[in-house]
Amino acid sequence: MPFYPGVVANDLQNYTEEIKEYTDDERVVAKYRDAFDDALAEYDADRLRERFDTNAYPGALPTADWDEHDRPVDPFDISASWENHEAINRFAKDVLEGVTTIAADGSELGPTTEFTVPLGLVQVAWTANHHDPDGDYDGDVEPRILGPEAVTESSGDGDGVRYPDKQAPSHERYYDEGATVVGCIKKFADYEPTPVIVYDGALVPSFADTYAPDVRENYHETMAEILAVSEHHEVPVVGYVAGTKRKNIAKMLQQTYPELLSDEPTVADARILDGFTENWGDRSLVFVNRWDSTVDELEYVYENTEYGYEEEVLFTYLDVPGGSAMDYLEFPEWVQRDGWTEHVLDVVRAETGVGRGYPEILQQADANAVLDMGAKERFLSLVQEFADQEDLPIEWDAKTLSKERRRR
Repeated sequence: MPFYPGVVANDLQNYTEEIKEYTDDERVVAKYRDAFDDALAEYDADRLRERFDTNAYPGALPTADWDEHDRPVDPFDISASWENHEAINRFAKDVLEGVTTIAADGSELGPTTEFTVPLGLVQVAWTANHHDPDGDYDGDVEPRILGPEAVTESSGDGDGVRYPDKQAPSHERYYDEGATVVGCIKKFADYEPTPVIVYDGALVPSFADTYAPDVRENYHETMAEILAVSEHHEVPVVGYVAGTKRKNIAKMLQQTYPELLSDEPTVADARILDGFTENWGDRSLVFVNRWDSTVDELEYVYENTEYGYEEEVLFTYLDVPGGSAMDYLEFPEWVQRDGWTEHVLDVVRAETGVGRGYPEILQQADANAVLDMGAKERFLSLVQEFADQEDLPIEWDAKTLSKERRRR
C-alpha cells in the first residue's frame, strides 16, 4: 500500500494542541526548579530522607552528594573554555588512554510466522576497546537459535495448544545480553586500570513489571547477577539511557513540597535540570533510585555472598548529547562509596564525546550485533535447507507463500 504524505500532514495539524499539552509547561517547570533550590537550602540529606520514612517510593533519595553542593547541578567547569569538538577529543583521549571500556548489545528475529513451526534467533555481540595506541579491540558475536518452546506460550486452557509469543525473542535477548555482560566482567576483571562496563539501558528494569511473573523474575535475576558480579569483582557498570523522560527527582520534589506541587503535573527531570546547566558535561546531583518496588527485587547470591540493591542503585543526569535532552545514568552505590564516581562519569563523558553524543563503545557493540534487512531472509533460507536435509516437517505457511509469489 502506498504512503500518502499529504493526507498524513493534514491530519497532523489536528494534534497541534494535544502535542503542546503533552510537553511540559514552562510555568510548571519553573516551580519545580524553585522547589529544587529551596530543598537544597532548607534540608540536609538526612533531614530530607526523614521526610520519606513512611514513603517507600518517593522517586529519589539524596546521597552524600547532596550535602556537598548548593546547586542542583555539579558544573563541569573544564569544558567552559572549549571552543570546538577537538577540545572534547583531547579530553577523551586523556581520560580513555589505556582504559578498557566494554559494552554488549543484541538483536533478535522471530517468532517466525512464515513456517508452520515457529522459530527465533537471538544474536548478542560484545566489544572491548582497550584504548591503546595500536587500536586493540576484543569482541565476539554469539547467535542462538530459539526453538518452538522458547518462542511460544500456552493457551492456558489445558488443551496443549501453543501460540507464538511476539515478546519472547526480546526477553531472551535481554537474558543473553545480561549473561554476556557477566562474562565480560569476569574476563576483564584483572585488567589494569580497572575496566568500565557501559550498559545499554537502565540497571533497574522497572519496565519489566508489566510482564508475567515468571518473566519479570527472570529480568530481575538477570540484572541482580550483573550488579552482584560487578560489585564482587569491583568492575564498575553504568547503565546509560539517552534522552530520557524520567521523573524521579520531580516525584521527590512533589512530595517534599505538596502544597506547592501536588496539584501540578509531574514534569521530566531533564526539563527541571536544564535550567541549571551551563557547560557540556555538567551533571546533576547523585540520587538513590526509589521509583518503585523493582529495586527491592534485585537480590543475588554470588560466590557465597548475598547481594541486595534496595537502596544501592544510584542515578544522575549528564548533559552530553547532541540535542537539548540530558541522558540518565545509573550505577551501583559501591562505585560512589569507593570513590569511583567522577572517574566513571568522565569515562562516559569521553565515550559520548568520541561518539558525538552517544557512547562510542555502545555504537560499536550495536554495529556488531545488528541483524540487517536481509538477515531474516537468510535465516529463513537456512531453516528451509536444514529442514530439507533432516527431513523435518517445517513447511511454508500457505498465506505467506502466496504473498511471496505475488511479490515476485
